[in-house]
Amino acid sequence: MRKTNQQSIGEVLQEFLQQNRLDKKLHHADIIGKWEEVVGKLFAQHTKNIYFVENKLILEIESPSVRNELLMQRSTIIEKVNKLAGETLISEIVLK
Repeated sequence: MRKTNQQSIGEVLQEFLQQNRLDKKLHHADIIGKWEEVVGKLFAQHTKNIYFVENKLILEIESPSVRNELLMQRSTIIEKVNKLAGETLISEIVLK
C-alpha cells in the first residue's frame, strides 16, 4: 500500500500563509473590515485610520469625546480584536 501525502487546499494555504508571515496581515485586514462590529457604528464613524504596528493597534480618532470613550474601553476592544483573530494579535491600543 502506498502512502499519500495529501493535504486539503485549506491546509496548504494555511501553511503557505504561516511560512510567509501573511497570516497576521490577513487578521489585520479582517479586523479593519469588521471595525464597526468591534466598536459599534458611532465609534467606527469617528475612526479616521486604523493600522497595526507590531502588537499595537493604532487608531486615529476625529472626535475628542469618542477618543476618551475608546480610552475607557481599551481592554474590552483588545479582547474583542483578539477573539475575532483567534489569537493574541494585539496587547495595546494607541489612540491619536
